[in-house]
Amino acid sequence: MKKIIVLILVTFTFFGCAEDIEFNTPSFQGEKDGNLWEAVTYKANVNSLGELTIVASDNFETITLEVNSLTLGAHDVTEAVSSGSIVDIDEVLYSSNNFPDPSVQLYPAAGVIDLKEVSVEGGYVSGEFYFNAFNSSGLTSVNINKGFFHKVPLVGVAIGSGGIDVPCATASAVVAATLINYNSVSPGDANFVDVCNAYKTALTTQKTACGDDDGSIQASIDGLSCI
Repeated sequence: MKKIIVLILVTFTFFGCAEDIEFNTPSFQGEKDGNLWEAVTYKANVNSLGELTIVASDNFETITLEVNSLTLGAHDVTEAVSSGSIVDIDEVLYSSNNFPDPSVQLYPAAGVIDLKEVSVEGGYVSGEFYFNAFNSSGLTSVNINKGFFHKVPLVGVAIGSGGIDVPCATASAVVAATLINYNSVSPGDANFVDVCNAYKTALTTQKTACGDDDGSIQASIDGLSCI
C-alpha cells in the first residue's frame, strides 16, 4: 500500500512539473529531421507593416518564423509574405521560400505557422508551427516538425505612418515587458545591445503614443547606452 501511495505521489509530481514547463515557462522548440531542437534564446517583434517575426537560437542554429499579420489562426508558409527558415551550424540557409529541384520533388515546400495567442499588452506571442525548407540549390532539405512557441517575448512594436496604431496603455505595457528583459542583462552580455535597443524602441513608442509632458520618458531614453 505504501508503495502504491509513493508511486502516485511521484507520478503527480512528474506531471505537475511537466505542466509548469509547458504552460508557465516561455519556450521555443520542435523537431529538426526527427531530433529535438530547443532554443535557448528567442524574441519576437512587429514591424510598421504589422508583420510578425520570431527568431530563436540554440546557440548553433537559428530558426526564423515570419508571419504577414497578427491575425490568430493558421498562416501558410507557401505564401510569399509568410515563411519558415533555419540557418544551420554551417551557416547554410534553408527556407520555405526556396523551391526544390525537380529531381528532388515536384511540389513546393510546405508548412504552417499557427498563431494561438498574440498579446501586445502582455508582451508575448504563442503558437505552433511546422515547415520543410530547401537550400538555395533546392537539392537539400530540412524538416521542422512538432514546433511550438509559448509566451515568446514581444520585444518591439513599431508604429508610424501606415503602421500599427498603438494606444498608450499598450505602449506602456510593452515598455514594462522590455524593461524586464533589460534588467535581466548587463553590458558585455551577448544579447545586451539587442535587448537595450528593444527597450529604447519601446520607450520611443510610448513617448509617441502617450506624450511626454514632464520629459521623463525622454530622460529614460537619453540615459540608455546601448553600445
